[in-house]
Amino acid sequence: MICWEREKSLSSYEHRQRIESPQLAALSQGTTRHSQAGVSNAERIAQLQQRQELAAGSAATYETQNAGRGEYAVYTTGLASPGAANVTSPLLSQNGDWNSTNFLDHHEDRSTSWAANNIRGGPNQDLQAYDFTFESLDQNGRPVNGSAHGLALIAPIDAKVVDVERSMPNSGGYGCFVALEYLDSGLRISVHHLASVAPNIVKGGQIKGGSVFGYQGGSGSIPHEYDTHVDIVGTEAAVETFVRSNQSGDFKTRVENQNQAAS
Repeated sequence: MICWEREKSLSSYEHRQRIESPQLAALSQGTTRHSQAGVSNAERIAQLQQRQELAAGSAATYETQNAGRGEYAVYTTGLASPGAANVTSPLLSQNGDWNSTNFLDHHEDRSTSWAANNIRGGPNQDLQAYDFTFESLDQNGRPVNGSAHGLALIAPIDAKVVDVERSMPNSGGYGCFVALEYLDSGLRISVHHLASVAPNIVKGGQIKGGSVFGYQGGSGSIPHEYDTHVDIVGTEAAVETFVRSNQSGDFKTRVENQNQAAS
């Protein structure tokens, strides 16, 4: 469905392990007394766990809602296997019976690209790029060919805007893009080649789950440089959350829990 000007074999991307901070490493070893506080590391860990439990008891929760905009068909594009000759574009099951193993990696390894390094950190280590095209469905539930361009894309959950670019010439070939951090998990995605970015999206701001952040396109350094699609960089879990949300219209948003609401 989507043609590319170049095709490259996939290369394996580096899996990195998070290195625990020296403070956490020290807390996990022994029961040496702290010279100033006079408590052991084991006691400090117990105190920390207790504080975390208290915080969890009063923290906000997230509930699933629906945007009411109907469902989309989703095509994932890339190479069927490392070294495959042609880019393929299979349709993901419209009943949601799929998982991240059904994704096709981008035809070029992007795990060490600027786009990946722009969102790398914390739980966002093993990043890869995937291409998708979303299309609307007709009254019979069939994809409407040619409907992809300009379709609104929603945040799958309340999120922080990590980065945003509205200028195609200044995007380094990534086109208009938005990088989001899910507030419930800290996972990040960076969505590239948008036709445009929603006007309320600002770097450092927050948006609610279900809110439109941009519109599907094929921008690079210029409008329509590529066939309509979006390039999504992130961990498999973060990307799957995004795709499921935009396929079904379901999203999660923050609600105060009963304990907090009653206080």
